[in-house]
Amino acid sequence: MPSRRAVLATGAATGLAAVAGCLSSRHSFGTLETDPDSWRLSRFDLQNTGHNADATVPDDPEERWRVELESPGRDVAGLVVGEDVVVAGSEEEADRSFVALERDSGDVRWEDEDADVAALALGDETVYTTAEDGDVAAYDLEAGERSWETARASGSTTHGVWLRFDGETLYRGDDGRLTAYDAEDGDERWRLSGYGASAIDGDRLLRGNAGLTAYESPTESVRFDDGEPEPRWEASGGGHGTFPAVWEDRVLVGARYWPLDDDSARLQAHRLDNGELEWEREFSDAHVASPVIVGDRAVFHVGRGGRDDDPDGPSTLAAVDREGTIDWELETEWERPILAAAGETLLVGGDAGDVDLVAIDPTDGERRWERDLQGDSVQVASAASLAPVDGALFVGTGHSHVVAYG
Repeated sequence: MPSRRAVLATGAATGLAAVAGCLSSRHSFGTLETDPDSWRLSRFDLQNTGHNADATVPDDPEERWRVELESPGRDVAGLVVGEDVVVAGSEEEADRSFVALERDSGDVRWEDEDADVAALALGDETVYTTAEDGDVAAYDLEAGERSWETARASGSTTHGVWLRFDGETLYRGDDGRLTAYDAEDGDERWRLSGYGASAIDGDRLLRGNAGLTAYESPTESVRFDDGEPEPRWEASGGGHGTFPAVWEDRVLVGARYWPLDDDSARLQAHRLDNGELEWEREFSDAHVASPVIVGDRAVFHVGRGGRDDDPDGPSTLAAVDREGTIDWELETEWERPILAAAGETLLVGGDAGDVDLVAIDPTDGERRWERDLQGDSVQVASAASLAPVDGALFVGTGHSHVVAYG
């Protein structure tokens, strides 16, 4: 495996040559093919639905294997699944903090001792990583060799890190910017300042910022701030939004408004074609997670507590129909759980005070089964990432374990 210094030097030389030649190339937003037997992005697809619609999960799953990444107390925030491999990573430079595991057995295919992983995206033969400090890198999926790595682009990560891949381009976002990279060599294509949580639907890129913005496809690569995407429409707002989730002809986004002492949060539905606000639901003293789209329902979590010792009501898991009407609500003790769905099953990875892992009927909120993520080596467990594929479920935990259920 080439050293970090060598990779960066090669990348720098390539970048200088490109600038010197004033190179540019046409570019448009791509599409990512999805299938029921893989989970390639943190929210499954580029629309951020969080729903592997054609997959099924077992009715009474059993633990098949468990691997500890040897990064105690660190979230397995990066988790993607291919046909025969599970790739997991945590934000800690320690042994086995970034590994590729054989999907059937959990055996280690390869590992990198010099990786810091905040998010992952899976291509056909390559897995892409990003770190909180701004690095983006590409690894060969079979052998684990690092193909390229960028220099640090941002250290602003207060609200998390996101990585999207559309087959040709990587989109890295944090709370300070959204940057697009050529997936083949890591060259930067364009950059937008501001909150970088994004989704792609057809020829639109949607970004949750102080409100919601839809962008046209750019026509060329960025060279000194030329060629960035142009806004198609903007929906203004007063605070940070969550990443957008596309629901057919609408976009759902959770928004928290300033000033912070107002402490209100909203789930909003905007029209995809022009950004017009269709409806919103407001929740006091709360934070609203981006929903999972399951058929004719959007399921989301309203978290209360954490900073407030006397929250205005309990945390709830809720489902809304397309008109914004609450279909069902389930009281919980979670604060910021992880949501995903497969087929007709909603999966919730708990984070505190309630069940570690639960399967829920998305039609009525009824709990189908529950599982304890603790294992033998820890006393407190939580879920940091979920990846349901056809016939199996993979969980990254908050105590550095990867667990396979089948």
